[in-house]
Amino acid sequence: MSARRTGTRERLFAAAMELIGQRGTDAVTVDEIAAAAGVAKGTVYYNFGSKNELVAQLLEYGMALLMDALSPGRARAGGDLGATGGDLGGTGGDLGDVRGMVERALGFIEAYPAFVRLWMGEQWRADGAWQPVLSAMRARVVAEIRAALERLAARRPPRGGQDLDVVALAVFGAAFVVGTDRAADGTRPLGPSVEAVVGVVAGAFETPEQVRAAPRKSESHS
Repeated sequence: MSARRTGTRERLFAAAMELIGQRGTDAVTVDEIAAAAGVAKGTVYYNFGSKNELVAQLLEYGMALLMDALSPGRARAGGDLGATGGDLGGTGGDLGDVRGMVERALGFIEAYPAFVRLWMGEQWRADGAWQPVLSAMRARVVAEIRAALERLAARRPPRGGQDLDVVALAVFGAAFVVGTDRAADGTRPLGPSVEAVVGVVAGAFETPEQVRAAPRKSESHS
């Protein structure tokens, strides 16, 4: 694909994301998307064939950006709050992996609020045409969160009765609610928002002190 066509598609994605994120897919016309992107109506059909195909590819485009942001490889590239070193309870340490993921998720929501509004608005529509696509998207994100929780569980056991699947869903919900509210507010600092979501995870796992004390407990019963 040529650089010119790629640029046109990205403008169409941006225009559609903003309009549909504000008003929903049914309320936005191809003419409005084309006008917002500064192209002719026929350009939309040339690039995507139909509005439905545009929305489908828009969801895939946004999902690819989000999964890239959440990937552990992005953490190794540096820049996360959770990338710094520390002991078991420090800024990095055991919770650093999760903390970095949450920071990147909130950063994504801040950068692409219209995509998140589109996703959340369509996700809960009982008659939504995109339910299969959106459900698959949510499953991929929750699976990425659960993988981070599994890495944490190898070092800090979950508290009794905690289900990692449920904890992953709780983190997903908390991150999107906190991130969306923060993006709408525009003044709330990142750090406290990240820590609020990380607190959901911290409460589901044993504390560093409990982990350290566990060997001594077993020795006292021997």
